[in-house]
Amino acid sequence: MMAITRISSILFLLFLALNIQAQIAEEIITESTIDGGDPNQIIQQQSGSSIQPIDGVTQQQLMDNRMVLEYPHIREADVFWSKYIWGVIDVREKINQPFMYPTAPFFALLVEGIQSGAITPYMGDSDNFEVPMDVQSINQMLFQQDTVYVTNPETFEREPQVVRNDIDFTTIKKYRLKEIWFFDKLHSRMRVRILGISPIQDKAGEDGTFAYELPLFWIYWPEARKYFATKKVFLPGNSATILSWDDYMEMRYFNYYVIKESNVRDYRLQDFPSMQGDSREAQLRRMLESKKIKESIFNYESDLWSY
Repeated sequence: MMAITRISSILFLLFLALNIQAQIAEEIITESTIDGGDPNQIIQQQSGSSIQPIDGVTQQQLMDNRMVLEYPHIREADVFWSKYIWGVIDVREKINQPFMYPTAPFFALLVEGIQSGAITPYMGDSDNFEVPMDVQSINQMLFQQDTVYVTNPETFEREPQVVRNDIDFTTIKKYRLKEIWFFDKLHSRMRVRILGISPIQDKAGEDGTFAYELPLFWIYWPEARKYFATKKVFLPGNSATILSWDDYMEMRYFNYYVIKESNVRDYRLQDFPSMQGDSREAQLRRMLESKKIKESIFNYESDLWSY
């Protein structure tokens, strides 16, 4: 009987020792220790200020190394049909919301590229890209200086002070687009190339109501592609996407409506007598004509083939 009691005591002590040893954490396995890091060194680094904060899992450097996919060489003899199209991208449409991403709106990237010298702006009153503008002219257009009087806290006297009023990027709600559709007979396919983009600003009259639309400037898109190839565009649903603005525009993830096609009178849709004015009927006619122009381009390519 005493032997059984002694064996039970020994087993109980062994069981208790094993539980105590299991509760002592020899090493906490984390993502850093799996990669071969020392846990003690990691704790010391976290207690200091040597670790730089990263907004994400890793430093995002893939966009910095993006390159532009050059257009294929097209001979003039290979283009036997082409048509110029002018359209308007309305950023208030749901599909065009990436243009208004608050952290990096498209217009802010445009201004940044112009001021850095990566993009050449052209006069907004012509879409032929013939008259370039300098950075000073762009700054005078976008950033207005004004003089205000402030009170000096030491002398308590009112002194003039020059302040700069920056343009609100959210006021740019439309972008004018110029592109050319052409049929490449060498590869037997319809192609499209964006030629230029112009931000549109709404101007108000003396009574504060809408007066007219002002194209601020034009940029030549084939030149600006290299700059926008390193600028990330935000797409809903996946923050880890590495889609650039060059990819976004070339893949045509945006929507626009046509305001003009190349014609013998160089008319816009609103210049034709049947579609003039701001009446509901005139706006409906312009919308139907815009869809008709898009369908005619699609049907032209389809009619070239017989099945």
